[in-house]
Amino acid sequence: MNTFNYYYWDDVFSSKDIKNINSLVKNHKNREEDKTLKAYNATKSSTVYHIKMKHLKDLLKIPMSLIIEGNRNNYGYDIFECGDEMFLNFNIYEKNQEYDWHKDVDLSNFVDLKLTALINVSDKNFTGGEFFLLNSKQPTPVPELDKPGSMVIFNSFILHKVNPVIKGTRKTLTFFIKGPSLK
Repeated sequence: MNTFNYYYWDDVFSSKDIKNINSLVKNHKNREEDKTLKAYNATKSSTVYHIKMKHLKDLLKIPMSLIIEGNRNNYGYDIFECGDEMFLNFNIYEKNQEYDWHKDVDLSNFVDLKLTALINVSDKNFTGGEFFLLNSKQPTPVPELDKPGSMVIFNSFILHKVNPVIKGTRKTLTFFIKGPSLK
């Protein structure tokens, strides 16, 4: 569904899918992200694991097709195929953890980050951890992402943040959709 700053889908994953994803990540996570690798000048206190697409490939067919369709219908970016070796971020936010205002970028001269896709894969209830976009003077809340199994996509260059979690654990899976550098 369309909103001004983002597109979202409900029920991309069932609770069974979410359980499988959490299990696969636990078994195949590559490494914990260095806490210093964050957006410039942004507070980030979540834990992030990288997992290769190949480990979740079968479960990601539907979200990937929705991302491709969403890009085609709403953005029109020239994007690369997401191969088996592509890394996804598995983000875990526990009490008082957050990610301040930032935008997603790729430091390569030959690639641009076009879209960011987030899927809520929380397997337990949480409070706080609200997600916001800033494409004007007022932050735009994205309440659709609060529901486990939902997915949002947005332009990677839009400022966004995750408020501190107050109670429980918030988990998301992040896709960075890349394409050729704009010239």
